[in-house]
Amino acid sequence: MQEYIIRHLLPLDPVVLDYTVRVDQEFHNNPLSTIYDIDVTVDDPLRTTLSQLLSGPHYSTMLKEVTALDDKLVKLVQATSVSKAKHAFLTALADDPTTFVRNWLSSQKRDLELIAGEATRAGVQDTLGDEWRRGGKDSVWNMPNARESVSVFLNNPHGLARVRP
Repeated sequence: MQEYIIRHLLPLDPVVLDYTVRVDQEFHNNPLSTIYDIDVTVDDPLRTTLSQLLSGPHYSTMLKEVTALDDKLVKLVQATSVSKAKHAFLTALADDPTTFVRNWLSSQKRDLELIAGEATRAGVQDTLGDEWRRGGKDSVWNMPNARESVSVFLNNPHGLARVRP
């Protein structure tokens, strides 16, 4: 605390103005004005207005009103989002009911499998079967996608870092 207070108790440094006195006649016949930039510290003129506003009794009620309005705004944005989702759902159902119901039931089935713990990894087939262990010309690993993925993985200098948990 002393460090902060002591600097305000000490006298200010003197103001030093460097100047040159010219005595030549030529300069005094056509004198040029000299301008000095001097920093002067003054209090912020808005500080008194803001301090009155922040310390006044209306400030806390204003904050409560702003918080209430913010809560209402959040509820309105959520209601708009829900309304938009409902509209998109019903529009998709109206456009092509058969495909929509098929896709929706498939999605619900995946969600149910996930909740029940019966879902496969990332929605793909189980990778623990024999076809994944088998090598050779007819194996899954000889497919172009697998070869390209392994090539990208091996050429990536950080590829091994991503495998580790």
